[in-house]
Amino acid sequence: MSHSYFRNRYVKGLFGLSKQQTVTTLGLGLIVLLAAFLRFYQLGAYSIGNAYYVATVQSMLTSWRNFFFAAFEPAGSVTVDKPPLGFWVQAASAYVFGVNGFAMAFPQALAGALSIPLLYVMVKHQFGKWAGLIAALVLATTPVAVSTERNNTVDGLLLFVLLLATWAFLRAVRSGRLRDLLLGVILVGLGFNIKMLQAFMPLPALYALYLFGAPHRWWKRHVHLAIATLVLVAVSLSWAIAVDLTPVESRPFVGSSTDNSALELIIGHNGLKRLGLDGLTASAPGGTQPAQTGQSPDYPPTRLNDGQIGQLPPNPPPSGPGYRAGPGNVPGYPPPPAQPVDPNAEIGQPGSLRLFTAPLVTEVSWLLPLILLGIPLILAQLGWQWPLSDKHLALVLWAGWLLPELVYFSFTSGLFHAYYLTMLGPPLAALAGATVWALAQTYQKHSWLGWSLVALFAGGTVAFQIVTLQSYPTYVGWVTALSVTLLTLGLGMLILTAQRTPPWNSKRNSKTALGIALLATQVAPLLWSGLTTFNTNPDVCLPRSGLHTQHTNCPTTLTTEQQPILDYLLANTDPDGYLVATLTATDAAPYILATQRPVLTFGGFTGNDNVVDLDQLRQMVADEELRFVLGQGLAWRKPEIAAWLNAHCAVASVPGITGKKPPPAPTFRPNDERQANTLYDCSSH
Repeated sequence: MSHSYFRNRYVKGLFGLSKQQTVTTLGLGLIVLLAAFLRFYQLGAYSIGNAYYVATVQSMLTSWRNFFFAAFEPAGSVTVDKPPLGFWVQAASAYVFGVNGFAMAFPQALAGALSIPLLYVMVKHQFGKWAGLIAALVLATTPVAVSTERNNTVDGLLLFVLLLATWAFLRAVRSGRLRDLLLGVILVGLGFNIKMLQAFMPLPALYALYLFGAPHRWWKRHVHLAIATLVLVAVSLSWAIAVDLTPVESRPFVGSSTDNSALELIIGHNGLKRLGLDGLTASAPGGTQPAQTGQSPDYPPTRLNDGQIGQLPPNPPPSGPGYRAGPGNVPGYPPPPAQPVDPNAEIGQPGSLRLFTAPLVTEVSWLLPLILLGIPLILAQLGWQWPLSDKHLALVLWAGWLLPELVYFSFTSGLFHAYYLTMLGPPLAALAGATVWALAQTYQKHSWLGWSLVALFAGGTVAFQIVTLQSYPTYVGWVTALSVTLLTLGLGMLILTAQRTPPWNSKRNSKTALGIALLATQVAPLLWSGLTTFNTNPDVCLPRSGLHTQHTNCPTTLTTEQQPILDYLLANTDPDGYLVATLTATDAAPYILATQRPVLTFGGFTGNDNVVDLDQLRQMVADEELRFVLGQGLAWRKPEIAAWLNAHCAVASVPGITGKKPPPAPTFRPNDERQANTLYDCSSH
């Protein structure tokens, strides 16, 4: 018996699979291992993560009340600015592994790794196993997915839940069963309770999939979708309604809401603001307030408590050079000093080229030319038929998910961050697999046309990647050499196969040649994902891929100036009471993480919330619940509180810290207060 006989017999017997099945199984296994390595290598070794979220998880573990409401600090005065489901999962991880960087990032990394085989299964049923493998590889090496899923932001978990929902919708289309459709919308509703309206971004594509593909009469499809919508709304709003029905005195203030309402948080901070319809002027990268990137706020909220500003003279609002119109300019106070703030530093200028140019191009756009060229080719290969085939429905799904999001992220002036682009990962990956299928179909029917299209699609994509890497001379040379070599080798093999030149005239060789040519397009994104994994100083507040490093205003631990303040506070406060009060959660988080003590925040995450007003502060001081207040940023976000502190509280003498009261209004500016490191001691009041 020949050697090939034993080899084929052994391969066929491996796990009871055929030779071809074994190859694809091993290929998928290697891709999953690659994805796991990119996400789990040194996970959490460089930082505990975004301190705002870590402090929330740590506080949630202190009581069931804090757990349910996702309270930011142990005393449960204010919630985090998102729904709780993602943080419930992180809290479970922290309960098992402890509060550390690995535990915080583990749920997202695991979700990201599990998303790979899930996407493979869906694309395999639509365009075949090779397309499924391509889709899995593309998603595994999408840089923005790697950076986000190595972080304690909850987007990776959200995406996995949405992929599960997509699987349920596809199952509903094939089976026609209402329960599968309801499972899909329940999963989307759970996604809503991870990150609110972001979970609804693929919903139009999912509804269109069922509307055009379910094996029912039109009226029945509409009835099913109407029932599903009712279930979706019920699941999505379940936590928000429970919060709003709880008496305000029995729950935390809803962080980042204007009226202490979870429904308003959905509509406002996590709704209209994301669409750029809230009328606010962006003051930090991505349209966020300065506090969101770790900076202290430098001007107060629009609405002030009546009768509480006694010291402020009723002068008209200031104007002139350096004056920034919008919320926060207080009559009688000089305008905030002009600051060179670039609102587009993180996400670029709105426009059709936003995703094709820095700073966003390296996040998710490496294969965009291939996909945008591929969609018309897929359409051409499919032609028109009714009812729609599985492949037609797949195009409705993935293109319906991708294209509206491309338009949104390209043109929106609303609040979003670079890592939100992880939402583009699954449809981009699925359409990459579908494009390879369409190229293979074209080549089989018209070999020279297929060869030419491969050269155009892959060559154009590689050229785009080389141009993108021009700003990185360390890498562009060898990436160019490797990509061009693979592309040339693949195209050469395709030409030989097209000429039916032995031994290049087999179908298997044409697939190999096509794979090598298209593998050239994966060199650059794989490099960038690897750089993301090996980055020892990643930005944990606003995750970015590649070489992007930690933002200087993103505190994760106590600074050299904060440590003496903490030592002083520990020596002069009751261990069971509030440690200190601050303006923002960003200022409070390092103290919470260092002590697990309650830290009050007057303004929640951004500094604009009304968690505690002046009357409540007076009462807390009178009841000896609170003694110390950090004055940083209060003058311009909570001027009534700042004025009361100046009039009624002393400045603590902290060893190693020079603290002094700022001059009386209206002569002081916010930077004066920051430089003073003012710690107010209200014990004598």
